[in-house]
Amino acid sequence: MPKRVAVVGAATLGVTAAIVLGTAAAASAHVEATATSTAADSYTTATFSVPHGCDGSPTTKLTFHVPESIIEVTPTVNPNWTITKTTEPYTSPSASSDDESAEDAGKRVTGVTYTAKTPLPADERDTFSLSFSLPDGKAGDRVELPVTQTCEQGSTEWDQHQEDGKAEPEHPAPSILLTKAVATEADGDPVEATAAAADTTATAGPDLVGRFLGLGGLVLGAAALVVAVASTRRRTGK
Repeated sequence: MPKRVAVVGAATLGVTAAIVLGTAAAASAHVEATATSTAADSYTTATFSVPHGCDGSPTTKLTFHVPESIIEVTPTVNPNWTITKTTEPYTSPSASSDDESAEDAGKRVTGVTYTAKTPLPADERDTFSLSFSLPDGKAGDRVELPVTQTCEQGSTEWDQHQEDGKAEPEHPAPSILLTKAVATEADGDPVEATAAAADTTATAGPDLVGRFLGLGGLVLGAAALVVAVASTRRRTGK
């Protein structure tokens, strides 16, 4: 009986390990994004890792689709790829109040495409970096940048939305999870409160020292008076 239990236990462990390793392998096969900053309304550089081709076919092109919440993107040069950007006219939300005309409207980057000078083998990986300003939002908001991976044979759309608390889809879009915005000097309150506290500390120090010096002066004055009285009595006695 103990031997049978041991065999069953070993088999269970083997199956569990296979499931875990299989899940890890599947996760590592995704196009993933790593950001230098995740704070809302901050500037960041996101690095995307592309670990494989399309069902064994070499990768020839990657197109990063930029969401409307991001206006301008600066791609980092990769010597093995050429870079092109697609744009569309952009009018700021305050354009009507500023009387901004269509001719004066700017351009918003809608996509960045890296085209391989030599196709990337399916068993090799490469990384691509984009710099941009993260949108304003609350902690927990997800910023997704879908990617189209084109290969010599076929293509893969990494564009499926990842819902919090649910299983990861087969082809999730690379995403950045926002964290709380960082307070700056322009925000006022935190910085002003710190300055006020420092001010209070600075004024409290000298006041305390002054009190001790005053008390010391009184003690020395009293001692001098006692010595003077004693001297006078000695002279009178003589």
